[in-house]
Amino acid sequence: MAVLLSAACGSDEGAEPEASGGAAGSAGSGGAVSGGAGGATGGSAGSGGATDAASDADADAGPTDLDGDGLDDAAELALAQGYFPYFSPAQNDKCPRHGVLFRAAPHPADPGKIALWYVVLFEEDCGANGHVGDDEVFGAVVDPKTPPPAGLLAVRAISHQGTLCEKTTTCGSLPGCKPCTTATKSGAAFPVVFASVNKHGTYVDEGTCDLNVICDFGGCTLSPAPDAPEFVNAGEPGKPLTNDLTQNGFITTKNGWTKTELFGFDPWANKDFGSAGNVTDDLGDTAFLIPPSGC
Repeated sequence: MAVLLSAACGSDEGAEPEASGGAAGSAGSGGAVSGGAGGATGGSAGSGGATDAASDADADAGPTDLDGDGLDDAAELALAQGYFPYFSPAQNDKCPRHGVLFRAAPHPADPGKIALWYVVLFEEDCGANGHVGDDEVFGAVVDPKTPPPAGLLAVRAISHQGTLCEKTTTCGSLPGCKPCTTATKSGAAFPVVFASVNKHGTYVDEGTCDLNVICDFGGCTLSPAPDAPEFVNAGEPGKPLTNDLTQNGFITTKNGWTKTELFGFDPWANKDFGSAGNVTDDLGDTAFLIPPSGC
């Protein structure tokens, strides 16, 4: 079942946190994502009042789905941003530089729902046994017919995946899910995803983070404002939308990145991000697929 979406979302600047134990389906306004075709906008008239025929052609072109997943590519970006949880890195983190590489696709168990993989790429891990590059992942399942945050049905984070420090935390409004901690973003209560200080382990439960003291010494805290990172659409396996995170303006000196070994990184090249994990594996990891039927 092909799904075409159009979306818009507002700025998160100036939001104030109000942590509470609410469900991921908390009601509220926010960047609504509505059903329908995500059409391209037309160009402006050319000089001398003449209409630009090429612009008119672009306006009639309709949705673009270069990664072949049945979702309009521009709508995927708006959807990933609109349903992005209240991401909360620690305020005293010594290596906070990061951005978000995401993948959005119809959920294999229910094509009417959308599965999202959020791969947060940090320039450094500066905790114990620190290293250049850090990839931390969390997943979400959303109902695109319901505006966020109510349509953000569940969120799953796995910290330090594949190590003795691994902890999986899941929350949401689906059957069997633990209610999410929420904080105010764009005037609505969004689920919180915490990132531990310096190590960036991700959790939807602050207590689990704080108790994982050997691996995440210093724990997690609620940031006074939600994170507003740069987003890049990875596309789909075999049909990427990016093969160079520097050329597309993500990992650049302009954005403050300094570790040259991370420049030109191809997320689909099946290689590690610096001395961290394999990003291609992250983008296809089914451990982050939350069944729409419940936790």
